Amino acid sequence: MIDRLTALFARRPETAEDWLARMGRPGVSPREQDRFAAWLEADPGNLDRYESAKALSAALEPLRGVFETDLARIRWRRREPALSRRLLLSGGLVAAAAVGGALMWPYLSAPAGRLYESAPGRISEVVLDDGSRVTLDAGSAIRVSLDDKVRRVTLERGAAYFEVAHDAGHPFQVGLMDRRVIVTGTRFVTALKNESAEVALLEGRVVVSARDASDARALTDGMALAPGDEALIRPGEPVVRHSRKDLDIATAWRKRRLIFRDVPLSEVVAAASRYSDRPLTIADPRLGALRVTAILPLDGDQSLIDRIDALLPVTVERTADGRALVRAE
Repeated sequence: MIDRLTALFARRPETAEDWLARMGRPGVSPREQDRFAAWLEADPGNLDRYESAKALSAALEPLRGVFETDLARIRWRRREPALSRRLLLSGGLVAAAAVGGALMWPYLSAPAGRLYESAPGRISEVVLDDGSRVTLDAGSAIRVSLDDKVRRVTLERGAAYFEVAHDAGHPFQVGLMDRRVIVTGTRFVTALKNESAEVALLEGRVVVSARDASDARALTDGMALAPGDEALIRPGEPVVRHSRKDLDIATAWRKRRLIFRDVPLSEVVAAASRYSDRPLTIADPRLGALRVTAILPLDGDQSLIDRIDALLPVTVERTADGRALVRAE
C-alpha cells in the first residue's frame, strides 16, 4: 500500500491513477496543468481511463478525503468584490468554434437565399452549388446566396467550418455581425458568441472588412489574415488580430469533442446545450462566471448531461418540465 501511494504521488505521473492523485493536490501549477493536457492528448483513451479511475476512487470510502479536491471540483478565489472560480479539468485549448445562443445581428441585413441548418446534437455537412464545402456545428445555421458577382453566406447562429472552392472572379464572403470575411479559396472556421464573433484561418488568405465584397475597396480597407491568425470581432469596434499555435483545436467539434480553456461556465453550458437532449440552464447566474478549462467528449454511451454532472464541479438536475438545471456542487 505504501509503495502504491508513493507511486501515485510520483514526480512524473504516468497513469490515470497517478494523474487523479496529482491533480487532486492543492496548488496545482499551470505547468502541471499543461503536462496533464499533454497526457490527455497523447492517447484518446486516456480520458476514459481517467474517468474510470475517478469512478473507482469514489467507490473507495476510506479514500474519499484523499481525493476530495480532485480534478472535477471547484476552487474558489477572491478577486476584487466579485467571487471568481477556476476549474482544473482535463486540459485543453480554446475552441475557436465555441458558440453562443441563436443570434440574428442587425448590423448586416440578412440576404435572400437558401437557409441551411443543423439540428441540435447533429453536425451536418453541406456542399454548396459552387463546390464549396461547409461543416455546420450542432444547432448552427447559415444563409447562402450565390449570384454572378459575389458568393454570399451569413452565419446566423453557431459555428461553421468552410472549405471554399477557388474562384478568383467570384469572391466568397461570410457575414459575421457587422463584418465580412472575404476569400477566393481557403479553409477557415467562424463562430458566433453572445457578444462577439471569431474567425480562425487554417489555410489560404482572408480579409475581414466592413465593406461588401462587391466594393473594390473591401480588400484594401480590411484586415488581412494569414494562416495561424485569429480575429475577434465585436460590433462597432476595431477587429483584434492575434496568432495562435493551436488552430487544429479550432475545429475540435468536428471530431466530436468540446474543448474550452479558461472560459466562463456560461459559455460551456451554451455550447453544450446544442448537443443536449434537453435545455441546459444555470440555476444561479453567479455560477456562470466560473472560469473553466475542460474537454467534453460528444460520443460514447454516456449522455453529455451525465458527463457534465460527472466531470464538472456541478450537479445537473433533470426537472419535470424537461429542463436540466446546473447547480453548484
